[in-house]
Amino acid sequence: MNQLSYNVGLRLSPVNHAGIIPRMSELLPSQPLRRRAAGWLLVVTAVLVVLAALQAPALRPVAGAAAWAACVLLLPDLARRSLWQAGGLILAGALGLAWGATRGVSVDWERAVAANSGLIALLIGVSFLQLVALPRQSADRPPPRGPVAFRNTQIGTHLFGAVINLSTVFIVGDRLARHAGMPRELTVLLTRSFSAAAFWSPFFAAMAAALAFAPDARPVHLLATGLPLAGAALLGTYWTVGRHVDSRLPGYPVRYDSLVLPGALAATVLGLHFVYPEVSVIALITLLAPLLAILVLIPQGRSGRRALRQQVNENLPRMGNELALFLGAGVLAAGLASALATTQGWVPFDTFGAVQAWMTLVLMISLAAVGVHPVISVATFGALLEPLDPHHSLLAATFLYGWGLGVCVSPLSGLTLAFQGRYGVDGLVIARWNLGYTLWMLALCGIALTALAGWLGI
Repeated sequence: MNQLSYNVGLRLSPVNHAGIIPRMSELLPSQPLRRRAAGWLLVVTAVLVVLAALQAPALRPVAGAAAWAACVLLLPDLARRSLWQAGGLILAGALGLAWGATRGVSVDWERAVAANSGLIALLIGVSFLQLVALPRQSADRPPPRGPVAFRNTQIGTHLFGAVINLSTVFIVGDRLARHAGMPRELTVLLTRSFSAAAFWSPFFAAMAAALAFAPDARPVHLLATGLPLAGAALLGTYWTVGRHVDSRLPGYPVRYDSLVLPGALAATVLGLHFVYPEVSVIALITLLAPLLAILVLIPQGRSGRRALRQQVNENLPRMGNELALFLGAGVLAAGLASALATTQGWVPFDTFGAVQAWMTLVLMISLAAVGVHPVISVATFGALLEPLDPHHSLLAATFLYGWGLGVCVSPLSGLTLAFQGRYGVDGLVIARWNLGYTLWMLALCGIALTALAGWLGI
């Protein structure tokens, strides 16, 4: 899912004698101007993605170009790890495109430039919900404690995380860490409750990544199988961990009335998609989430306008690491598709049913365990399986489950790195704590995939 922004400057050379070899920061505008420009370019990206989905598909590559321009402006701020990872993806994708071109396969420039533009636009749109949908608490109220508090914190973290993503983990985690540090029980609570939202949430990056390769997947199929899996994840974690916690372990005093606005938004999105199925859920969320924030904040006068400006000028540019990763994954997908076109139709399976979906899921989780980000796995398997013309609902469900479990067991996922950087919990330790959970959830995912395949008549 999301990665930390370390604001590490990228230097093209350790020396700069007489200005002969310029540093990256010297090639770009000043930092405040550069970040503001990147923020507005990301807004343009989101707007163009929505317009492309509504009535102007020719704008899709322009949206991708705007995202690439924003990424270039944010290069000095990217973490070194993100630079190497995104650079490797771009290089691998470019080699695939070149290989295909030398054998007569036309280069799909639009896919290379804009393959993940919908995913990026969704992240931009959903980020505005943080301005109006943060989980509230009573400052003078002591934290609840014990197993019941564990269970309620699970539910609150899951629901708010499904809407406003990683910010929920920090809001809840910071409050809990003040009272008890970050022991195994709270680490397990936060990582599993948050990541389980990937099984079903239309606001999650996992959904956008899955729909990029399975655009015809039906929300009813994904919700009908993903929600029970999320419930099983919460219930299983409570049964194995939560009911045994010390009565002094603190929880978070969540007020669920904060979910009214995002709940209404989710209902509106699903209702509009039912009436206008040709308009994607991603485009609807990208359009309506910022609109909701604007409608709530503008009546607040100067403070509301200041919050919106801060969102564009300061918060959106912090997406640089994720932006680079997702753009690189798009190039990789285009390169894989081009290279596979030269293999005379080779595919890893003869068909794509429940068994093949579960095998793909196992491979995704195995790759996550050695540090491969789920978005890379989605891009890879999306390109590999495309020639089979798989049912999009089954393919999307596979990707969602791989994302939801992969981020828990990966020592290098954005969620794990966030925990390691903020609370000092080692990533390998987090992965080990979640290994058993991943294995029994993997079995349940196999049952869900089998049920979905039977429902679809595959």
